[in-house]
Amino acid sequence: MAVRSIHFIAGLLVLTATAAPAAHAVEPAALPSGTYLFDPGHTRVTWSVSHLGYSTYTGLVPQVRGSLRIDPAHPEAARLDAQVPMTLITSLDPSLDRRLHGGQFFAVGRYPTARYEASSLIMTGPGRARLDGMLTLCGVTHPVAMNVVFGGAGTDPVDGRLTVGFSGAAIVRRSSFGVVAYVPLVGDDVSLTLEAELKPQPTEKIP
Repeated sequence: MAVRSIHFIAGLLVLTATAAPAAHAVEPAALPSGTYLFDPGHTRVTWSVSHLGYSTYTGLVPQVRGSLRIDPAHPEAARLDAQVPMTLITSLDPSLDRRLHGGQFFAVGRYPTARYEASSLIMTGPGRARLDGMLTLCGVTHPVAMNVVFGGAGTDPVDGRLTVGFSGAAIVRRSSFGVVAYVPLVGDDVSLTLEAELKPQPTEKIP
């Protein structure tokens, strides 16, 4: 298995840091079934990797897009499609970013998007599940399992819409996806954190 371990510890966030009325909180089991879309402005992947064993280097990939199909009555039918725009990967260091975008690392001109697609979910406890899917990065695809914990949802006080959030953590062995530059001086195991907010897909208007 290409990914040594990948464990998402996800908590559905309730609104924002401002004190939201408790009456607006929604239990996961009470969520309407349907398709929820990632809010790209509030969804990103952060990454960290050992640098020469001296420090941990960090960066991010913003503007993650995708969808989550859920039916609380049939959680095993969940479907997740997350699309990570590798063209936006950044270390906040322009010189390093040029290398990350190039052929030594992610070759973003050729592989602009990483994608995780999951269609198998097994409940492992109240609000907990194992999600199995496939991760494609740099043209290489391997199975990935996520351990997910759902916590809650609520009404966004800004736009008044139902909002569902989750966060997660993962460890991915980059060499399994052909990204071998500077291993082992720069760590092979990359820690990933996903922070996401989702909103229900707008209902199509019938002409």
